[in-house]
Amino acid sequence: MIAFIKDFIAKKGIWVGLSLLISRLSAFLLSVFVARILSKEDFGAATFGLNFLTIFLAFSGFGAAQGVVKYGSSIADSLQKQLLFRYAFSYGLIYNFILTIVMLLVSCILYWEDFSKIYLIFLFSIRFLGMYLVEQKKAEYRAELDNQSFARFDIFLSLISFILGVGCTYFWQLNGFIFSLCISPFFLFFYDRRLSFSLKKITFDDFKSKEFWRFSWTTALTTQIGELVFILDIFFIGLLMQQQDVAYYKVSSMIPMNILVLGFIFMQTEYPKLCQHHRDKKYQYRFIFNYWKLFSAVGILILAVGLFFDKPILSIFGNQYQNTEIYRILLFAAVISLIFRVLFVYMLASIGKTVWNLIISLFMLFATSLSLYLIIPEYGLEGVSYVTFVCLALSGIFPAFAYFYESKKI
Repeated sequence: MIAFIKDFIAKKGIWVGLSLLISRLSAFLLSVFVARILSKEDFGAATFGLNFLTIFLAFSGFGAAQGVVKYGSSIADSLQKQLLFRYAFSYGLIYNFILTIVMLLVSCILYWEDFSKIYLIFLFSIRFLGMYLVEQKKAEYRAELDNQSFARFDIFLSLISFILGVGCTYFWQLNGFIFSLCISPFFLFFYDRRLSFSLKKITFDDFKSKEFWRFSWTTALTTQIGELVFILDIFFIGLLMQQQDVAYYKVSSMIPMNILVLGFIFMQTEYPKLCQHHRDKKYQYRFIFNYWKLFSAVGILILAVGLFFDKPILSIFGNQYQNTEIYRILLFAAVISLIFRVLFVYMLASIGKTVWNLIISLFMLFATSLSLYLIIPEYGLEGVSYVTFVCLALSGIFPAFAYFYESKKI
């Protein structure tokens, strides 16, 4: 395990860890600040809009960023790599505009009786474009195995988002918060102004463009459905309950769900390398074993601290958030997800078997949606938390079985 950690550090994993820590911490602190400044109704409305955007965000650019990381990291020739970056960005941008139109049409169909929700989603479509540009730039840094530049870029945007969010929310409340969310991604142009657009068809030496887009959209669709599973609870609470219930559940889940960043730190750092070693079973198994050793210990520590200090932790959001039952259930769910789901979703993608992630995510999407629809009217928020617990557990265990089944064929 010591060698595992040393290798992580050698790959500038500390920089990736620092960037994700700052990103999650700044988002968390901003959420705490906003929850205290805004009313429950306004905070619930903003949370609803962001969660609706998240449904489409993972599929931005039809997954061009996913393909850039997967195929760009395996290209040795720098010219070919730059051509891939330009090709993916250009076509991904067009696909992103198409997806924006789809998103707005869906919002009109679902909320045609509530213009305020449609208007809010329309405003967040500006953020949708900005986040596409940000994710493409991040993918290029990762494909070049330049974790340090990736981390610095991420830290820069995280700090900008935090400063803008605090300032605008303090002076203009909900309108200021929405403005900061929409404008902050475009500060990437103060960091790196390079954009290269070209629709010229390109032939790559190691793969075909159809293969690139097939992997990209499959992985993006899987990620999107996976994100849907994570936010279905908020979506159904907003649909079947009140806005203040959305705010209450969001606060209870905020810390548990942010725990997953610890696993993402390692997986985002190692993923390009795992793709390079996608046919090396020993390398992959050794990584899994070391990951389990490290994060089993981390998970036990998280549960010990999180359960013992549950009331003081929730009190930072305000005195109106004091019920710890939902928080405790979601904390256990997050630890299970950290050990299984975070790991094996990436492992399946590294060996090119994202179709398993897609199948599992589709099943979990259907099962979770049906369960929430039936349980919320009878059991309320506590019922939602138990459904989320089972969902996160199964969405980690199923990919584990799928990975070990497929890895036998390597």
